[in-house]
Amino acid sequence: MYCKNCGTEIDDNARFCVHCGCDQTASAPPQYRQPAGFPGQRPSSYLVLSIITTVLCCVPFGVVGIVYATKVDPAWNAGNYDDAWAFSRKARNWSLWGIALVTVFYIIYIALLVAGVSWAHWWDDTDMFFTRCLF
Repeated sequence: MYCKNCGTEIDDNARFCVHCGCDQTASAPPQYRQPAGFPGQRPSSYLVLSIITTVLCCVPFGVVGIVYATKVDPAWNAGNYDDAWAFSRKARNWSLWGIALVTVFYIIYIALLVAGVSWAHWWDDTDMFFTRCLF
């Protein structure tokens, strides 16, 4: 028999999958069929994303992301699986918000720069005035 959730071959009489822990007898969707106490897959810490955000984009958001990212593995190893997932989500969200805000800032900056250059070029008639008077 094969697991309903992950497709791993399991014993015909097995109630739970040895690979993903999915209950083979329940009729609920697979994401709700894990036995109690089963931690599931280890969450990503998003430490690299947080460091990239800190170095290249937005220091305050990246630092908060690093703080939460460093809390993921200790919480997981201590058996606090819900806390580990919460820290993982917070690290990801802080890092992505930092990247998004810096992206919006640069878009606005470039738009204002283009508008300023266009306005200055539009209203700068000094070259045309002197050219017409001298020639």
